[in-house]
Amino acid sequence: MDKGAVLLGGDSVMPPNRKRKRLRTFSMLAVFLCMLPGILHYTSFRLVPSITTAVLSFTNISGLPGSAWEFIGWANYREFFILQNVRDLRAVLGRTAIFASVVTIAQNVFALFFAVILNQKFLKGRSFYRAVIFLPSMLGVTVVSSVWKLMFSAPAGPIFLYMQKVLGMSNPPAILGSFQHAFTAVISIQVWMHVGYTMLIYLAGLQGIPNEVYESASIDGANEWQAFSRITVPMLWPTVIVNTLICLIGALQTFELIMTLTSGQFNTSTLSMQVFATAFGGRGATASGGTVAGLRQGYAASQSMVLFIVVFITTIISQKLMSLRERDI
Repeated sequence: MDKGAVLLGGDSVMPPNRKRKRLRTFSMLAVFLCMLPGILHYTSFRLVPSITTAVLSFTNISGLPGSAWEFIGWANYREFFILQNVRDLRAVLGRTAIFASVVTIAQNVFALFFAVILNQKFLKGRSFYRAVIFLPSMLGVTVVSSVWKLMFSAPAGPIFLYMQKVLGMSNPPAILGSFQHAFTAVISIQVWMHVGYTMLIYLAGLQGIPNEVYESASIDGANEWQAFSRITVPMLWPTVIVNTLICLIGALQTFELIMTLTSGQFNTSTLSMQVFATAFGGRGATASGGTVAGLRQGYAASQSMVLFIVVFITTIISQKLMSLRERDI
């Protein structure tokens, strides 16, 4: 007789401990099989390309079919930090910092403003207004850039006509072709495109705050600003942290919008745009007025690794500072 079974009426009945063990094994196998597609996708399209990029950053690969390449050690990093024009390096890093910080702050401020307004139950047509604000987030970068190029175009663009007819400017500037206005326009379009997504996250956070808290504060004599500053903001702070990190990482990695709007010209090129221009033959401009030489994918890989380090350090510092702020609140 098998020690692991008990004979009841001639049938073998599995002991409870062994049954639970098999069920646990089956559950773990089922969980692993459900996770397997995600693991394979992450490994194939995230992990392997990232490791490959790190390796290629130590080579002089050009991306041209059949061209020879070899490992050159730290030469690409030495060129980026030492050999290239210091003014170009300082300009692109400073422009990247300005772009990321302004986009992050503006996008969060506008998104929170819209979320608070559209969370009011007395407002009619809330769903329609939410859809209108969120719509740009659903559009592709090419569509967004095409729309705004038409808006700014001369002589029939709505913004050009507004500056000419309403503001009385006889010769309005070409916004996207101006060294003075192009960078501001790109930042504004970036915020306009993504503010709806950030707003939805804030709406989810606002709807998770119990109404009883506001009712108690109202009974205690708190006005709307006091309720917002002492109830809404503290209880919404984890959502603020999430949105800030999402906006910051997204802004640091943005290059598609810049590429389709200005091709990195007119002092609009950021570090991520420089990576694309270097790797695929774009026309990202340098501070000295030249253009970035393309099809240097080894050098572009080293630039992308620098960008990764910048994003990583910035994210860690921002998360730490906002976590300390959360404790104070």
